[in-house]
Amino acid sequence: MARRMTARRVLTGAATALAVAAAVFALWGVLAWVSAAGDGDLATAAARDDALRAGREHVARLTTMDHSDVEAGLRSWLEVTTGPLRSELEDTDPATLHAVERAGTVATGAVLAAGLSEFNADHGTATLLATVEITTVAGDTEPVHVRHRYRAQLRHTDDGWKVAAFEPMPAGGAS
Repeated sequence: MARRMTARRVLTGAATALAVAAAVFALWGVLAWVSAAGDGDLATAAARDDALRAGREHVARLTTMDHSDVEAGLRSWLEVTTGPLRSELEDTDPATLHAVERAGTVATGAVLAAGLSEFNADHGTATLLATVEITTVAGDTEPVHVRHRYRAQLRHTDDGWKVAAFEPMPAGGAS
């Protein structure tokens, strides 16, 4: 009988210890979740993710053009740009647009890889580095796939992230 009482006490003690440990763990989890919910780092991470997502989409659009609707392609470029780049695109010479139509090609950009090399949430700026595969089709010819690397300077505007500067990167890397 004494053995049963000792075993019962041991089991009761172990069960109590497990219950206390579970309660402490649950309390710690709740406190960690509440702390993280108000963490400014989460807002910064969300803004960084938003800049990366928008930058990837915008670079794909800026490397895409269909000769059959050059005006729509230009409008698409204007929608994703800001500042001097947007002004430069707005001032595109009609002869240039006509030359694109005459070339009879469709270029489609697909971002293969991208990352932010710089990000400043307080100033609303970011630098995106991207590897893009541009597939070009002219008439009935086989598609040509070419990879390029670009640097895009992003600015946060009232309409979200936009591309403020866009340039190819040299083969050796960033300069």
